[in-house]
Amino acid sequence: MSNIIPKMVAVSISAFVLAPSAVAQTADNAKDVVFSSGDPAPTLRSKDGSAELNLTGRLFLDWSTGQDDNPANDFSGTQLRAAWFGIQGKVMDNIKYNFVADFSNNDVNVKDAFVQFDQGNWSYIVGQSRVPNSLEWNSPVSQTTFMERGAFKSAFGLGRAMGVRAATGGDNWGFKVGVFQGTDIFSSATKEGFIASVRASYGGKIKNGTWMIGASSRYKDMKSKTINYKAKAITNQSMVLSNFASLASKETLYAAEAAITVGSLFATAEYAFTDAKDAVALNTDANFNGGYVEIGYILTGESRPLNIRAGAWERPLVDKPIGKGGTGMWMLSARFDTVDLNDNGALGGKQNNYVAGLSWYLTRYIRAILNYGHSTVKNRGILGTSNTADVVGLRMNIDW
Repeated sequence: MSNIIPKMVAVSISAFVLAPSAVAQTADNAKDVVFSSGDPAPTLRSKDGSAELNLTGRLFLDWSTGQDDNPANDFSGTQLRAAWFGIQGKVMDNIKYNFVADFSNNDVNVKDAFVQFDQGNWSYIVGQSRVPNSLEWNSPVSQTTFMERGAFKSAFGLGRAMGVRAATGGDNWGFKVGVFQGTDIFSSATKEGFIASVRASYGGKIKNGTWMIGASSRYKDMKSKTINYKAKAITNQSMVLSNFASLASKETLYAAEAAITVGSLFATAEYAFTDAKDAVALNTDANFNGGYVEIGYILTGESRPLNIRAGAWERPLVDKPIGKGGTGMWMLSARFDTVDLNDNGALGGKQNNYVAGLSWYLTRYIRAILNYGHSTVKNRGILGTSNTADVVGLRMNIDW
């Protein structure tokens, strides 16, 4: 691991140092390659635009502190939450690629690794990508409102997997479906699990805004592995509050979502239910549920863009960024977040999170985040214990 990052950095620097001269020579001869200074990262593309190469990345620098009813859970410290580096582009107009790895926590974790084929109004992805569930999960975390997504995302294991995914849509609707088996990590003598997922979104324009509703479902069969349900309090560094180590290897999830923007005001909500088969014992299933309601307002007058076809929040435009005579974009937000892991003998606890956030976009690509959250959990375990925690988090992030 210690040699990987320096080598990648060296290769990247060399590419950028040598690219201008190489492109200049090519331009003198065939003039078929263009080196452009994009925002914020440079791009290499063919003169006709059919082929393209982009460097992508993400750095999340976190500090968080928390106090718990149980002093053993108190914490305060820093974390490199994300250190992503990747390449994406296209080899021709209808064939694209994306590879991204995370180098945080002194490890290498592949995030996206896929080839995309576009045909008519459909796109097809082969490789590791997001399983299509949830508005917030399918929005890049750099474009979500708080430092972490809703508790149900981690509790119900929304994530990436290896497989095939298809998507289509129009201006006011979107549809995605995928089948997956395992992830990029595989070992011999392994029977990987199976996932099938589908998601649809529909919406439209209103005066000075956009609205969207959506629904999704996922079937998961982990074969010989069991499914663990758990959720933390507010930040990634904080303690796990609700937790149930189930006996289930199969589950079905159903989720609904809605979002609206009106000028600088926005609101969104999601809720999900999961049926875990044999979660407590043989022939004893458990039904868990969770979701959130969120509202926010952009103090500096910009709006938060919502892409109906993709079913995702997009990067906002900053009218007056730092460095160009402005003070950036300022956004306030508040959220109620809940997850219930108690049912039919399953005693993972019922957790509620109350979160307030302030985001300062210095530019479209650089943001500082301040979060405060109060979390409670009750009826956890055989003794029905309760617990509360208060957490403060700060993040500086840049992505490109």
